[in-house]
Amino acid sequence: MSDVRTLKGEEKAAILLISIDKKYAAEVLRHLNEKEIQKITYQIANNNKVDPEIRSQVLNEFHDMLVAQGCLSGGGLDYAKEVLTEALGSQKCIELIGKMSAFVQPKPFNFLKDIDANEILNFLRYERNQTIALIMSYMDPEQAAVILSSIDEERQTDIVKRIAKMDKISPDVVKQVEEEVKVKLNNFFGTTSYTDTVGVNIVADILSSVDRGTEKLIFDQLEEDDYEMAEEIRKRMFIFEDIITLDQRSIQVVLSKIEHHDLALALKATTEEVKNTIFNNISQRAKEIVSQEIDMLGMVRLSEVQEAQQKIVFTILELEKNQEIIIAKGGKEQLVG
Repeated sequence: MSDVRTLKGEEKAAILLISIDKKYAAEVLRHLNEKEIQKITYQIANNNKVDPEIRSQVLNEFHDMLVAQGCLSGGGLDYAKEVLTEALGSQKCIELIGKMSAFVQPKPFNFLKDIDANEILNFLRYERNQTIALIMSYMDPEQAAVILSSIDEERQTDIVKRIAKMDKISPDVVKQVEEEVKVKLNNFFGTTSYTDTVGVNIVADILSSVDRGTEKLIFDQLEEDDYEMAEEIRKRMFIFEDIITLDQRSIQVVLSKIEHHDLALALKATTEEVKNTIFNNISQRAKEIVSQEIDMLGMVRLSEVQEAQQKIVFTILELEKNQEIIIAKGGKEQLVG
């Protein structure tokens, strides 16, 4: 027999939305963040047929959780336990309370989940390994993995050890560190709230998909109103690895503007695809010089590599702004000779 307990959260959500009126399903989606919407819509698109037994289990679980939520919000945890134990039995009550606890008591450092990993990384560079380990232990594993892989190599092992050896920490201590991090984040990002980075990322994603005419109109107006914001959005619309999406002539124009040292630094930490693309668009002599530079550099700080990569990105954005090269949006823009 099919069992709802084997399903992931997004699979259950997809089945629920398939089972209700489209109007209400759309209303539910409007209250979710972009990542949640992507996961759920993917499940909906790939779910051609729902097993009736599974559908029934999902709907029953949803009903029970609504009852539990009502009890929790209306009378508190103790009241909810009493009512749910009486109605559903002690075992079912424990299961439901466990599922609902995330809504009742937010996970520590939960506010970090919607902040871009690179922004968090820039902030954490200045924190002690002990603090970084504590914060990462509460983060989403995928987000924590991105940050760990980008931290200076000499600190990575120590941070991993600290997480592995971490014993139960007093909730008061965790709360205190959490509040300190919030204050530091606000100070670190200056007058712009750290939560604003979420909106900037969303705008960058949207503008990466619009036609160039619309994009130009928006940026022309935005540059007049808030030039710094416009530049921040531009910066997030193109990353170093996106250089492989440029046409061959544009790549060659870009590389003609880059010093060999900066190119060697940028290639110290990137994909083979990016390296091959770049080496295929420079002369044999230039390739030899850059390869020698890479070997001579030896161990370098990741921050230096990222700085060199960002310098190249800025060059690309400036060349596009001056209409010297073309950045094809998602490969959808047609190029003509």
